[in-house]
Amino acid sequence: MEPSVIILAVVLIFFAILFILLIVYVVEMNKAKGQAKGASVKMPPLEYMQKIGSRCPDYWVDLGPDPSRTGYHICYNQLNIPVFNPQNPVCYNQPDANKRHKSFMDATITSDGKFDDSNAEKERCDFVAQCGPSENMSASWIGVSSEQMSPGYTSCGSVAVTTASI
Repeated sequence: MEPSVIILAVVLIFFAILFILLIVYVVEMNKAKGQAKGASVKMPPLEYMQKIGSRCPDYWVDLGPDPSRTGYHICYNQLNIPVFNPQNPVCYNQPDANKRHKSFMDATITSDGKFDDSNAEKERCDFVAQCGPSENMSASWIGVSSEQMSPGYTSCGSVAVTTASI
């Protein structure tokens, strides 16, 4: 075999390997970009939180404005999800905890993903911290997170137990 043919074959193999490595590199970079973008996207979407998610805890039903309290709406635990301490005014309206109702302050999530009222945000954080199914479990409220839950629109951190003035 002629040396020029061998050199040409080696050069072609070199460029074929280089081309394959380039394709692998591009594919891996696109995967990394997709994973990084997915990690920065808040779930649920902002529009959901603005219209539905900020109103009531997960699986509770929004019954609308509270006729006895301006600036509040009533949520109802229709599925009777366990609440560790139903007599706690943070968890249910008192004295009728048997009705499984809770009035929450009206609040909205702004376009930058923050609650527009820090008192309403604290009320939700207190609920998440104190009204879970057992003493050391947080209640489920997507978008409102304690240190035991995934990040949401507000991060309550380790929320201290407080006495509500309801």
